[in-house]
Formats: sequence, C-alpha cells, structure tokens
Amino acid sequence: MSKGRVIGIRHRVKKSTEGEPLPTQVAISENGDINVAKLPDEDAELDFVKNGLQAGDKVAMVLGGSGDRLAFALSRQGEGIGAAVFRVPPFVLNKRRKREREEDAITLAELFLAEPGLFYEAKPRDRHLILLRLALDARTEAMKARIACEQRLRQGLIGQIFCNPKGLYPEGKLEQIFDDQKASDVILQALAAEEKKREAELIRVVKSFDVFQIIFQPVEGCGPRIAAGIIAAVQDIRRFATSAQLKKFFGVHVMDDGSFVRRRHGQVASWNPAARQALFLLGDQFAKWRPNSLWGKKFQENKAKLRAAHPQVLCKQCGKPKPECKIKSHTSIYSDGHIHKMATWRTLSQFVVWLHRQWWKLEEAEVVKS
Repeated sequence: MSKGRVIGIRHRVKKSTEGEPLPTQVAISENGDINVAKLPDEDAELDFVKNGLQAGDKVAMVLGGSGDRLAFALSRQGEGIGAAVFRVPPFVLNKRRKREREEDAITLAELFLAEPGLFYEAKPRDRHLILLRLALDARTEAMKARIACEQRLRQGLIGQIFCNPKGLYPEGKLEQIFDDQKASDVILQALAAEEKKREAELIRVVKSFDVFQIIFQPVEGCGPRIAAGIIAAVQDIRRFATSAQLKKFFGVHVMDDGSFVRRRHGQVASWNPAARQALFLLGDQFAKWRPNSLWGKKFQENKAKLRAAHPQVLCKQCGKPKPECKIKSHTSIYSDGHIHKMATWRTLSQFVVWLHRQWWKLEEAEVVKS
C-alpha cells in the first residue's frame, strides 16, 4: 500500500423522516490510527472536499446510493491534487462487514487497507454516470412540477365555474376552456419550458454515455428516455454480482410457484419500482410497437410457447376450464390478456439476463483498457 491516508466515508441523508440528525461519517486512517469525524450538512461535506482532501488520500465509499454527489466532488477534486476515490459494491461490503452497520466508515477504511482489490476507482466515466442520474432526476422533478401546476389550474378553473355567485356559466366544453387557460398561464408555460430544457439535457447526457451507445442504442425500441430510466436505476452494474440479483432488483424474478412477482395491496415491494417501470416501458415496445425486432420476435416466441402450454382459459380457484367452473365470481387465468402479460415479463426477464452479461463485459473491457 502506498503512502497516504485512507478515508472511509459512510454517506447518509442529513435527517431521518422523524427529524433525527444523520450526519455523514468519516473515518481517517493514518499511521495505524483511525479518527472518526462527522459532517452534519452539505456545507460541511463541501468544505471537506475543498479543504479536507490531501494529496495521496485514498477515499473508500460504497458504489451507488445517496453518496454519488459527494463521490463525484471528491473524485473531481482528487484529480487535481493527486487523491483518488475507490468504491466497493454493497454486496461485497455486506459479506465482509465485521462491525455494526453504524461503523461502516471504519469498516470501509479497514477493508480498503486489507483488500484494495475489492474496490473500483472512480474515474471520469463513473462521474458521467452520476451526471446521467442527476439529469434524469432534474427532468423528473420538472415534469412533476408541470403536472402539479396543470392540476392546480384545472381545479381552480372548475371551482371558479361551478361556484360562480352570479351563475354565469361559460359556453363550450370545460376541456377547451382549460386548454385556453393553459396556453395563457405564464407559470405553466415557464415550467413547460424548463421541462423541455431538462429533457434535452438528459438526452444529451445519455447519448454521450458509452453504456447507451454500445448496449442500449442497438436495441430496437430502446431510446434515450427509456435507457436513461434503466441505467439510472441500476446506477452501476458492479453492484450486482449475478443476473439473479439484477432480476430481483427489476422485479422480473420467478417465485417458488413459478409465477412472476406482482405488487400486492398492503405489501412493500422487494424490487425497485422506478427500475421496473422503466423496464415495463421497454417491454411495451417489444410487444406492441417493435414486433419484427430481435426482442419483439422473442416476445412472440414466448407468447406462442405459453399459449401452447396453456391452451385453455382456466378458473384460478378450482383449476377447471371456464365453461365447467361452478364458481360465480371466479378469477380467470391464461386468457389472451394473461398470456400477453406472462410473455412480456418472461421476455423482460431474458432481457435482464442479457443486459447483465453485456454490461459486465463492457466494465471488464474498461478495466483492461485502464
């Protein structure tokens, strides 16, 4: 191990939902001693980036998560002064953890000192991925703000019309009146312009990213918007050692009874909802709009196999064909719509396995080049 300090950082959001302070934890290992400090807010984090980082420092952090912004700033600052940021996949940290989770800053420093080969150095390409996530977040927030403004305008307009003290109700459809009001509302137009600007920035960042150019762009039906959602959700493929882990993250894994997972009322989903939604949009492209593409044909093959395996519509409760079922309000399975959904999720599960393999190949090629 070369000279210089090793700094383990456990990034945390600054307050819990109950308002409890959650400062970022910093463990600095130097000359055999470890000193722990806390960064209570973003100003303290920025001060650490500007004044706390020293030449020769090696910062150890976890891949992905809330610490991306801090990792970006430290990596960028480190380039100029001769320091570096190294990140480890969460599943590796979980396996190697010997202390309590609250002491992860110390654990990261100790782990880097003992096994530096487990860590990946954060380079410009990694910072590009962080910028992509920030661009997607900015576009999503702009879209939400525009939609919220539209909803306020609509409710306000309906209130003005229905609650007019003079009873002077306008001629024409409410939707036409609403469209006219939207076109003349300064705030809504400004929000729409911001959304358009954020959308353009997102597409620019995605198109310049090698993961999109090499893996996603050749997939027919997978444009920059859909790819951005998938890439930003995954964050870094090195967080997922196996395709099974990635399938579970996307919610396209198979349950013990052979069925695909689905959201149930009152239960917390074990997958990432944003990732699953982005993937579902891609599945819609395969199933409806790109039937002659490579993955569109895979969908058609899966659909044909499923229909051959389940030729009849059955009652889920009794398992009998629909005409023979005596249950008045039964739930049908293997209808055309059910087969369509099954084929979609099976195709997406296959796509995730393929994606895991291709993305890891790209990462391994980057290691060889560096």
